[in-house]
Amino acid sequence: MEKRTVSNKRQNERRILLAALTIVIAACIGAAIFFGQTSPVIAEGKVVLKPEFDAQAQGMRTVYIIVRDPASPMPMPYGAMATTLTSDATGNVMNFKLTKENLRVMAEASNPPQKVTIKARLDMDGLGGSDQPGDIVGILENVDWGARNLTIALDQLVTTQPEPQIQ
Repeated sequence: MEKRTVSNKRQNERRILLAALTIVIAACIGAAIFFGQTSPVIAEGKVVLKPEFDAQAQGMRTVYIIVRDPASPMPMPYGAMATTLTSDATGNVMNFKLTKENLRVMAEASNPPQKVTIKARLDMDGLGGSDQPGDIVGILENVDWGARNLTIALDQLVTTQPEPQIQ
């Protein structure tokens, strides 16, 4: 009889502890949702168009931001994000904040890279894939994971077709 009482008491204590833990976890999740908590920032900043490319940028409304892990041997980027502009790109094209919620992660490693290369591309045809003639690109290399206040300058006009990849 005494063993059952001790066993029942321990089960009740475990149930109460589990219920309390469940309430704490639910409260934390609720607070995170209420305050707009998202995963950590991968990078944050703005994309600007150099004035000498204003004429070439007319009619171009798709911006891709591509994140690469320079230490990875894989040809696939770490992730990419596409944005459709509401008007032609000029000056301050857009602000960006890359998180796992808005970045299509393609090559997620168990640990995120410490340094990344970030490329912005104002895309002529609006389709993903490699840079194509007419696209305007800007690249930042050696960017710390979580960096803020970045400026990616669209300052290079793609003029040649990329070499085909041999598998």
